[in-house]
Amino acid sequence: MNYEKFVKEVKRGVEDIVEKELGEGVVVVRNVLKNNNVRRKAISIVRKEEVATPTIYLRNYFVDFKHGRDMTNICTEIFNMYLYSMDSFNADIDLRDIADFEKVKTMIHYKLINYEMNKELLNKVPYLKFLDLAIVFYIMVSEDGEGQATALIHKEHLEGWGISRKELRDIAFKNTWDKFPVVVTPMEDIISDMILKDILGDEDWVEDEFGSNYGNGYGDEFGESFEGDDGEIISEDTMYGDYTYGELKTLVREEVNNMKIEDVNMYVMTNTMKLNGATCITYPHAIEKFASEHDSDVYIIPSSIHEVILIPDISCSREYIDEMIRDVNRRQLDPVDVLSDHVYMYRRDIGEIE
Repeated sequence: MNYEKFVKEVKRGVEDIVEKELGEGVVVVRNVLKNNNVRRKAISIVRKEEVATPTIYLRNYFVDFKHGRDMTNICTEIFNMYLYSMDSFNADIDLRDIADFEKVKTMIHYKLINYEMNKELLNKVPYLKFLDLAIVFYIMVSEDGEGQATALIHKEHLEGWGISRKELRDIAFKNTWDKFPVVVTPMEDIISDMILKDILGDEDWVEDEFGSNYGNGYGDEFGESFEGDDGEIISEDTMYGDYTYGELKTLVREEVNNMKIEDVNMYVMTNTMKLNGATCITYPHAIEKFASEHDSDVYIIPSSIHEVILIPDISCSREYIDEMIRDVNRRQLDPVDVLSDHVYMYRRDIGEIE
């Protein structure tokens, strides 16, 4: 079964469930335009009394189907995801109030995207050029521990609100800088945490009545740094049973340091949400401060729209780094998450990124 036929079968299956469970509702399949001019098939269930409905993308379900997953199971999960999303969605604003600028102005933020890959979109939205990238603006409709629900700001919004692009820029910049501060983390710390999480599993450690942290996992599904009692004994059912957490942490960090390329220090810059974190390179003095701390010019590798990698100046050709970025973008990164295919450099002598 090809993808188009799969989509039709899913639509039919979800329609049957909606009719049986809800009695009414229209199942809609759309080609959604996403970042970098990527179009993805998505399904939605639309009901009269609802002003918003989740958009559920189908690509990963098709992969599951090709690996043997049952069609009925897929359709049931999509319906259940709709129910869960509608039940848990708590918008910070009634979506009908988006036309009222006073009600949305504190929710306006911005993000960084590729300019060339998004020219079709940029014809419809207000934007600012930044290097060879583009700053676009959005309303953060809802936010919780699992992510954000956002609405991209179009030119029609500015006309309806009666504000200029400069006013939009000033509001979005202040809101974004205040709400999403910069976070810079050594690459070794991130790799160490990933390895520890892989060893210990995803289950959170919990504090007992004596204040000790127990469990067979450390951290959470969003990749937060591990925090716990270094003296705690690791569960016997792992390959590192009988190590203390502190011993295991030290062991992992030593192994990561041994893998490090000599004299190459790498840091990840993102924001506190780890969403659209590459935007941090536009924050006032963010890169300048990092360069000053390291007394060096800085290579800025656009690893995705969500973060950049910073490397204090090294003896390495920009052409080599560019090829590495293109290879990662091509082989490993979801096309939606690509920011750029070449490295940038912050030069301290002129105080600019080029």
